[in-house]
Amino acid sequence: MKIKVLIIEDNPITAQDLSEILEDQGMIVSAIAKNKKEASESLKTTQPDVLLVDINLKDGDDGVDFVEEVSLTNKTPVIYLTANSDKATVDRAFKTKPASFLTKPYDDKDVVIAIELAFNNHCNDVLVSEVPSTPFIFLKNGKRFEKVPIENINYLQAEGSYSKFVTTDKEYFLSGNLNNISNKLQNPSFLRIHRSYVVNIENITGLDADYVFIGEKNIPISRSYKEEVNRILRKIS
Repeated sequence: MKIKVLIIEDNPITAQDLSEILEDQGMIVSAIAKNKKEASESLKTTQPDVLLVDINLKDGDDGVDFVEEVSLTNKTPVIYLTANSDKATVDRAFKTKPASFLTKPYDDKDVVIAIELAFNNHCNDVLVSEVPSTPFIFLKNGKRFEKVPIENINYLQAEGSYSKFVTTDKEYFLSGNLNNISNKLQNPSFLRIHRSYVVNIENITGLDADYVFIGEKNIPISRSYKEEVNRILRKIS
């Protein structure tokens, strides 16, 4: 799964340039809107992960006004993009607590980094109890959080800018890379065995020199994690 970005920009050349930058990085442009009305409709229908908002829009529309209006009911992270960086504009934009603020002309890398940071910092798809060693976590499914017992989680898998939780009866796709998600868990049952996999050691049914087995699933052990995997699994065997 990929980061979806709604571009709100009234200049068609700039909008196209931004779209190409994001798509070249494997992101999805959910829509391009040139005014507040189009932006509001696209926000509802495409459900983007990040908003890239030009402050000065057509027909006297204002990107900051748009963000102020939608922020009452929508918490999608915002990155402002504008050629007008005077103090009054910056102060007004900062009051809406954006994830970032980019000025034109922009650097392609700065745009990509800002979006990735905004997305990852906004990840609130996993709620972990502050009580140590609780036997459950809450995982986001749509607009609600579902209580999931730790024992039901088989493994986590990296899916680009998302992480997939595979449980005994369903899968959860959550925003955030595997590093950020796994760092939140802080549970001794979870063991990193590969850059793309974290496994629940309680559910391991077998292993060999190269793989961990959970039921019918073969999960690779990368060379850089083999020593730690052997140390942990030898300790509990």
